[in-house]
Amino acid sequence: MTLNGILVLLGLVAFFAIAIVWISKQGGWQSGGCNGNCSSCMNGCSTHPKKDDTQQ
Repeated sequence: MTLNGILVLLGLVAFFAIAIVWISKQGGWQSGGCNGNCSSCMNGCSTHPKKDDTQQ
């Protein structure tokens, strides 16, 4: 393997590590989502009280 190949490989590994750290700091892959259970998620949204935006 040449020096250029090693540098490219190290660059890709570093980029992947930075991407994982950034995603983790943003809340991860499954924060606040339905986690695959869309019916449960929609049911939870429909039971929340509605806000009245007309009052100030």
